Amino acid sequence: MNKLIILFLLALVACNAPKSDRFQIDGKIAGRTPTKAYLQLYEDGDFKTIDSSDFINGEFKFKGSVEFPDNYFIKIGQERSFINLFIENSNIKITAHIDSLGEALITGSKVQDAYNAFKEIKKPFESEFETLYTQYKAAEDKKTKDLLEAKIDSIDAVKNEYIKQWIMSNNASVLAPYIVKRELIYYLELEELESLTNSISPELSDYKYTQELFKRVEVLRSLQPGMPAPEFTQINPEGEPINLSDFKGKYLLVDFWASWCGPCRRANPTIVAMHNKYKNKGFTILGVSMDKNREKWLQAIEDDKLHWSQVSTLEGWANPVGKLYGVNSIPHAILIDAEGNIVKRGIHPNELDEILSRLLN
Repeated sequence: MNKLIILFLLALVACNAPKSDRFQIDGKIAGRTPTKAYLQLYEDGDFKTIDSSDFINGEFKFKGSVEFPDNYFIKIGQERSFINLFIENSNIKITAHIDSLGEALITGSKVQDAYNAFKEIKKPFESEFETLYTQYKAAEDKKTKDLLEAKIDSIDAVKNEYIKQWIMSNNASVLAPYIVKRELIYYLELEELESLTNSISPELSDYKYTQELFKRVEVLRSLQPGMPAPEFTQINPEGEPINLSDFKGKYLLVDFWASWCGPCRRANPTIVAMHNKYKNKGFTILGVSMDKNREKWLQAIEDDKLHWSQVSTLEGWANPVGKLYGVNSIPHAILIDAEGNIVKRGIHPNELDEILSRLLN
């Protein structure tokens, strides 16, 4: 705990350093370097190139200004080789070897220093997670896997509590909304997310990550039990439009999944069993795929015997229905009642039997 307090103090000092109005990045890469480096920002699910720099004797340079410090990537050449860093208006120096860009030494960015301190908090949890996950993959019987999965969930819960402490202790840091967005948003429901978001300094209200948290709060507020499920229309594999309202009169599970999602595929046998058990009692399913590859999507439907309505735009995470329903991870399922109102979000397949038995029998 003493180490945690020290890291809090380091972060507070780092994030309250004097500010300049311009940044300059001087990079030096040892080893065989390509001809160009590219400064990129990751937005809307894609990398956007902001600037480029020629390599001269293994060195590159970028100049500019940022309104708020932000997480950028420096792509080295045409390969998927990146240096990840926080850029603020200061003089930043980067030294690295071309074969180990992930170990680049970055100095001059106080926000980067604070983020490095934050990552130290997570290291013990991540180390324990790696050990347990290796054991989980090697385990062959369900009892052992269930036990290891419970331990992994427990570690995640403790880690998240530490992260929440960090947010509350560093609520004036630009890292606060970034870390909530990056580390916690998948776990938090409305009340807790709203509380953490409201704790962030008002000076950061216009910061893009804070704005994303505000939007997430509004989405979750519209998806609470008893609220009308937002209407949508998407196309099924046959090219026909499927409307959410087509299912009124039945309990409907809107199941967000993808052919490439291992946990989704492992959950499918349970969902199939629930469909078979309750399909004649006023229950059905609508699958919303986050796939991009049509052939793999259709093959997974056939292989997993998903004999219910399926829709997709084949845009991956850009699927508009996923955004409408605030889906940040899959599998994710939402149960809607016969009147079109939300019963529950984030339903685990193992819950379905008890919930449907109570509602339909």
